[in-house]
Amino acid sequence: MKSDPVRRALVGGLAGALILAAGWRARVLLRTNPNGGTPVTLPNGMRIQQWQKMETDFLYEETFGKYSVYAKGNYIDFQPGALIVDAGANVGMFTLFAAHRCRGEAEIFAFEPIPTTFSVLAANAAAATRGDYSAAMGARPGASLKIHAINCGLSATKEEVIFQHHPHFSVWSTQDADFAHQRLDRFLADVAGMIPLAPAVLSRAVVRPFIAWMGRTKKVTATLVPLSSIIEEYRLDRIDILKADVEGAEVAALQGITPNQWDLVRQVVTEVEYFATKDLVIEILEAHGFTTYWYASERERYGDVRSEVCMVYAWRAGDRRTLRPTT
Repeated sequence: MKSDPVRRALVGGLAGALILAAGWRARVLLRTNPNGGTPVTLPNGMRIQQWQKMETDFLYEETFGKYSVYAKGNYIDFQPGALIVDAGANVGMFTLFAAHRCRGEAEIFAFEPIPTTFSVLAANAAAATRGDYSAAMGARPGASLKIHAINCGLSATKEEVIFQHHPHFSVWSTQDADFAHQRLDRFLADVAGMIPLAPAVLSRAVVRPFIAWMGRTKKVTATLVPLSSIIEEYRLDRIDILKADVEGAEVAALQGITPNQWDLVRQVVTEVEYFATKDLVIEILEAHGFTTYWYASERERYGDVRSEVCMVYAWRAGDRRTLRPTT
């Protein structure tokens, strides 16, 4: 069996060319080898700490780039002075995006349960809070940015759980082992479908080993807390934006808000992995008075894939004029 460095070298060559040509999500995953804990300058000029570059490229494109799921249309209203919750912050790409859209004036609670990933988030949060990115954010003189990096995940109750941590692609880390296996199978099927003309021997020798390498997991103990406890601890009187990208735990994260706290929440944006879960999320949000919109983000971006990943946006109708779908 070939060693990981050899596999990654193969991926960087022949398999990289095959899958990059296919044009699906793997195109941003195959460019580089992991080099976690190192500085990198983003295209927007922010010099941040990264866990590994292939994730940085992917996260930047999804957050700041042409296909940003957080800048789509005008579904999320970012205003200076906003109080924002970032559940599933990873290294803090959305946190930095939100701070940028708020012109460097916001208070953000960024939650990341995996300790190694959290260490990078904490470094980026500290840099942003001390003003390292003020120029890139277009912050006005005197703008106040405070980021609370919290080494926990959000859920319905407080508990210690075992996460399936993906050290080679940390954004896939999840507490649901079955979900992790299902996602890997779906990802493999979609990639295989995008390169149907590739010889089977190449798929066996290169594509499948690389995806298996991405899918390797390590068990990590992490803490989950309900958002209700954070609201109480910090005496929050509002949450202008609640963002959740929690790899299959979206419903549990929303259930961590008590009924009498929902009026504090003005907007929600969440990535949801399956259409059935999307329906549950929308049911919860609409029951609490939100207007909602959703779209299948990966199908829209990548075309004919099996992915059911979608984005759900929710807002209070009375807070602003009716929003119109835009691309």
